Amino acid sequence: MFRWWMAPVIGVGLCAIANGVLIATAMRVRPEKIVERPYADSAHEDARSAERDGFVSAGWTLASSVDGRGCTLTLAGAVAVVGVVGVYRPDDRSADRRVPWPDLTQPLRVELPRPGAWSLLIELRDAEGVVMARSLRVNRP
Repeated sequence: MFRWWMAPVIGVGLCAIANGVLIATAMRVRPEKIVERPYADSAHEDARSAERDGFVSAGWTLASSVDGRGCTLTLAGAVAVVGVVGVYRPDDRSADRRVPWPDLTQPLRVELPRPGAWSLLIELRDAEGVVMARSLRVNRP
């Protein structure tokens, strides 16, 4: 038999269960699993934003094509001196590496050893030492 006092008890109990599930999920999936020091890394976000804006304002375009073994990057309009591609695998830090791009006029082939999602950070430095960056997400089949 349902009594009047059971409604608030049931309501509070359901809220407690939902909050418990949220807290347990938040404790399992922490930002440290993606970035080691998320707060410290966020301090450089303004500089990263300026680097991204510099890439676009310089008139550079980046094309990518993904196949079953990796990714080919082609840069148009670049007058940069030095280029580096940071390869980042969200679930496996051992796959992270930096690939130099010695000749920016030629396409760069980046091998991606495993299928799935990859993050690429293309960093270019011009003759004055200004760094311009562009991030790219690719999904290798």
